[in-house]
Amino acid sequence: MSSSSSSLKALVAFMAVATVAELAAGSKTWAIKWASGGNYGDWSSKNTVAVGDSVVFTYGQPHTVDELSAADYTACSFAAPLSSDAGGSTTVVFDKPGTRYFACSSGSHCSMGQKVAITVSNSTAPPSSSKGGSSSYGAAAGGGAELASKLVVGLAVGAGAILAL
Repeated sequence: MSSSSSSLKALVAFMAVATVAELAAGSKTWAIKWASGGNYGDWSSKNTVAVGDSVVFTYGQPHTVDELSAADYTACSFAAPLSSDAGGSTTVVFDKPGTRYFACSSGSHCSMGQKVAITVSNSTAPPSSSKGGSSSYGAAAGGGAELASKLVVGLAVGAGAILAL
């Protein structure tokens, strides 16, 4: 085997490892089962959401996912929501750091605790080891690490085929 072929294989392997590392540390999708009686008050303290991450709220009728200002969130006021959805699955992608506020406008659900303040960090560090442990919320399965391992296998197979030519 020539040295240029070996160098090319080494370069392809290095690129595959770098891609895997980037994907494994990439964005994450969080799932929240949105229901009355849920305890969402400590969600942000148990989950590290970063810029690029998304949260998927899943729920049935009569629930809603309304994004509110901080003042409206505190008062459970729905007079001027920033957004509102009642579709049963609401995905929110976080594109900048800060805190965003969500609540259910149905009946007294908000005042009974069906609301969550999600604090988004600018960091892309992996989430903390405590993911809440509650069936009400947590990271969605099959995230970046699984995709990254599949990508490595695909790159290795593809690189071998290309370099064999």
